[in-house]
Amino acid sequence: MIGFRSLVRCHIFFVLVVLLIAATSPAQEIAKWTARPAEWKGAVVTDGKVAMTADKWSFLIAPDEHTHIELSANVTIAEAAKQFQFFGNGWSAWPPPDWGDQGFEAALLVRGAKDSGFRVQLSHKQQTIGLVKYPDGGYLRVVPCEVKLNQPHAVSVTAQGDEIVVRVDGRERIRYRDSFLPLTAGGIGIGTSSAARVVLDQVVVKPLPNVPTKSVDRPHVARFAVRKWLGERQWVFDGDEPILELHNEQDPSCFAKLKPGYKPQLTFDSHWGLENQGAFPDAASKWTEPVVSDGGESLKATWSARNVKNRFITRSTLTVGFDSRRGTYTYDIDSELEVLPGEPFHFRYGFDFEHHTPLDPFRWQYLIAKRKSGELYHRPVYPIDPGPQNDLETYHGQRVWFGRHVDQMHVAPAIEYGIKADWNRDPKDVAKIMPRKLNTVVCAAFYDTGVSFEPETAAPGTKLRVQYRYTGYPAAEAESLFQQSRIYDAPTLDPQHHYLFADEWPKLTFSQFVPLSQTWIYGRTPFMTAHNTRPTYELEKNCGAGSGFAMKLGPASYGKANLPVRRLGFQPELPQAVGLDKGRWVMTALVKSVNAHGPGGRIELEATQAKTNKPLATAKHYVGNGSFDWKRTGFVFDVPEEAGALTIAFGNSGTGEMLVTDVEFKRLADGEAPPSDIASRPNDQPPSFGSAPAGAIADYRMLEGKGNFVFNYATGPLGHLDLANLEWVVDDGRPALRFADNLTSQKNYRRDSGLGRNYLGHPAYAGKETLPIALTGHHGGGGPIKGLTLATWIKPAAQMGKSTHGGKGDVIGYGARRFILGLHGQQAPYQLAARINVNDIIATDTKLEADRWAHIAMTAEPFDGQWRVRLFHNGQPVGEGLTNMFPSDSPIVPSLILGAELFYFHDAYYRGLIGHTLVFERTLSLAEVTELAK
Repeated sequence: MIGFRSLVRCHIFFVLVVLLIAATSPAQEIAKWTARPAEWKGAVVTDGKVAMTADKWSFLIAPDEHTHIELSANVTIAEAAKQFQFFGNGWSAWPPPDWGDQGFEAALLVRGAKDSGFRVQLSHKQQTIGLVKYPDGGYLRVVPCEVKLNQPHAVSVTAQGDEIVVRVDGRERIRYRDSFLPLTAGGIGIGTSSAARVVLDQVVVKPLPNVPTKSVDRPHVARFAVRKWLGERQWVFDGDEPILELHNEQDPSCFAKLKPGYKPQLTFDSHWGLENQGAFPDAASKWTEPVVSDGGESLKATWSARNVKNRFITRSTLTVGFDSRRGTYTYDIDSELEVLPGEPFHFRYGFDFEHHTPLDPFRWQYLIAKRKSGELYHRPVYPIDPGPQNDLETYHGQRVWFGRHVDQMHVAPAIEYGIKADWNRDPKDVAKIMPRKLNTVVCAAFYDTGVSFEPETAAPGTKLRVQYRYTGYPAAEAESLFQQSRIYDAPTLDPQHHYLFADEWPKLTFSQFVPLSQTWIYGRTPFMTAHNTRPTYELEKNCGAGSGFAMKLGPASYGKANLPVRRLGFQPELPQAVGLDKGRWVMTALVKSVNAHGPGGRIELEATQAKTNKPLATAKHYVGNGSFDWKRTGFVFDVPEEAGALTIAFGNSGTGEMLVTDVEFKRLADGEAPPSDIASRPNDQPPSFGSAPAGAIADYRMLEGKGNFVFNYATGPLGHLDLANLEWVVDDGRPALRFADNLTSQKNYRRDSGLGRNYLGHPAYAGKETLPIALTGHHGGGGPIKGLTLATWIKPAAQMGKSTHGGKGDVIGYGARRFILGLHGQQAPYQLAARINVNDIIATDTKLEADRWAHIAMTAEPFDGQWRVRLFHNGQPVGEGLTNMFPSDSPIVPSLILGAELFYFHDAYYRGLIGHTLVFERTLSLAEVTELAK
């Protein structure tokens, strides 16, 4: 009688025999293997041998998947690799998902899928065999190994349990435990790359039994060393795992792994970016190759860089280590800049000493940073630069990337700064510490970021030392920091403002939106106002029509996006599959107008060639001004044959609001008539809204009655008037703005207006946010003018506002404080006066009473190299004078301010009403001024 144990032994023996019999040979089975990619034709199977060649990694894949398997083959390299491109041979932030570098001739694939697998690959040039895990591992092991040409090598890979074992010519070369994000099953294959020619035979596939894991988790002990490897670059290895590509003399980029067994996550520059990516070539440097010392549990690399003009030098040391608590690598950089003897050097763009990019950057969601107070803030990561953050912690700063789109975050790239105040010494007085302010530096590519000290003219002997660390934080630690952080307080990150997306076709409902404070993945299509600009449009929820969501376009607002159209062929029975085919199309939309002054809202279309983006057809459709409730509008337009893309835009160049929703596109069948309420062509003429006096560049009539903008009825360099903390009134039938002390301390202005962005939102104007001010124009630019006239209606209060100096109130300031028309005196009655370029004062004996409307004006015309200035009260000349200190050919910038001194907002606070205001860049005659005063 056969015992139970004997039966078990027999059963195990039978299973092993079956497994051995299951081994297959190429002559019988490889003809059934399929090509990956499918279009690859570079493999030929003859007489049990497979000859193959390919530029990029290409494989023959077996039809079955396996969990535990041994794959072996004899590999003969007939022609060595001819292509040697690899990720890291120049700056890039996008590693290929398969880590398919060139320079390798042949590979065995196990546990493979379409987008994942283990690749065992040989390199004749490098004389190595490597184990690559994609997409999440990168190079796990690279081991020196003799790889000959025209001589077969017996290569096998075993995937059993969580162990991967690689043998070459009977000798074990790699044993790797796949414990982090393990691949447990998949297909097998044989492949080639890099224009090599290889022959594989005796391909054997042997299924294996599942063996319980015997390996035990042990603390990681780093064993750092440097080898020459890909690109003849120096690479830091931890044992046999390449973890850091060092820079060379041509390329400052370094590429780093942050965790053993996990793909590289960071690239950083080894040099100070003082040349500002080529914008300041005089600050460029030439750097040396790193010189490596030590090894084992830590490793050092040192290098220097010398300015091309020989004005400064930097000396740097990188120390590679391992943080056993976090289980991540550390890359500590200690660097010092020294200004060399000679003339002082002006660092035009500051000291950009640290610059990095997380790899695969479009999937990161947020960047966390520490501010001066020690608090943490974050900003979302999307393809728009939110602007600089100017209050970073200077000495013990921290920045951490957090959150991933699509995939899971396992390790967060982090940068820790360890700068000491004692290092910033004045070279002329070493006892004196020079305070320096640290700012963010963000490239136009939103993910490419760094930090910089502010611009400075540095004397010879100036030294600036910095220390910082690149490392990785475990996901839980990064999550905790994110929860502690707050969104950075900036108009471009306003949680109450939104991006609207055009990811809908053939109907736009505006139901896809994200607050400015939240992240969204690259590839979506937001409506944009301009490059790196906060959207001037707004989201209107519960709008009362259509989808319930609408785009609201306030004063001078605009939003433009590409629609997600595609050429599928016209299929009227499948409206969801509508493509952009040639023919007559109808666009319809629901629109509403609220108190719109000027041309009102408009809709724009542009059809372009898909590849060249060349415009083929355009349309502009005005929907009307004033106020009206929701109504349908639309028009017919023609799509040309070559059109492959369609852009839509919505705009309001006046004041007030246009709302739009349910924008729908439909192709008309041949001979089909458009709906009866739809125009046969776009309405390309704006509605009538009045014209300004001849030659006026500003005509502010104060008709809106609400909001933070006044429409400019004139054309020229001045736009709408931005308002802050002002009250709308109608007094004696005159629309006006009231300039009064803000007793509530409320802040009433648009943060994204020019007044908000450039002044009240800037740290230099802290404490001025509650002042009543109206402003437009800008500081820069301008040129000589032939003359000037400022004219306005005012009704002054009994007293002017209290200010730093007091005793006056500026009504109109033009040309960046060059020409000021105002009142002198702290209380009524006031003296009408002009101040020209600060120093020249032309005063009159005319007294203006409080609470009485008056028309005041000033003209200026060039005279004998200076300016002749005349003042008018209620249309009559009341004083004139010549300037002594302001040449008439001086450039005048187009800027206008009402109610205060321009540059600091600290003085000359006018109090009272200001009504219809005009500016002319010409000198009006007495008759013309008199006419304005009627």
